[in-house]
Amino acid sequence: MLKTLLRKSLAVDPNGPAATFGHLLFRVSAGLMIFYIHGLHKLEGWIAYVQNGTPWELLKEVEGMHFPAPYPSAITATLIQFICSIFIVVGLFTRVNAVLLVGALSGAILQNLLAGRSPQLALLYILVAITLAFIGGGKFSLDAKLASKTDCP
Repeated sequence: MLKTLLRKSLAVDPNGPAATFGHLLFRVSAGLMIFYIHGLHKLEGWIAYVQNGTPWELLKEVEGMHFPAPYPSAITATLIQFICSIFIVVGLFTRVNAVLLVGALSGAILQNLLAGRSPQLALLYILVAITLAFIGGGKFSLDAKLASKTDCP
């Protein structure tokens, strides 16, 4: 019994139910975390800046990085991290959105390094996004639904 359990725990079936569920859990949880930690907070900061003139921390940091056109750069990073993360949650154009997130989160790494903060979280999210760029949305994604509808019998 113990030998059978050990053998099953070591078995690799990329199309099996455990791998399929793991892929779904990985994609959805990563997308939600990027949405909440990076996208939503930046969007709220931008809205407060536009509506009330409240200082937008991201804009100050992008200006401090001496990026050309800091306001459009901050807006672009915000929209990418907000919209692409939602698309990753539902698995729509997963690979494209993951690559866009890699670009935006690369800026987050630079931002953290220049501010003297650890870029560990942004690095982790980049690794997750790179992984999603390679593996795609998985069986339970809108990508899979679209692919199945475009296949001709």
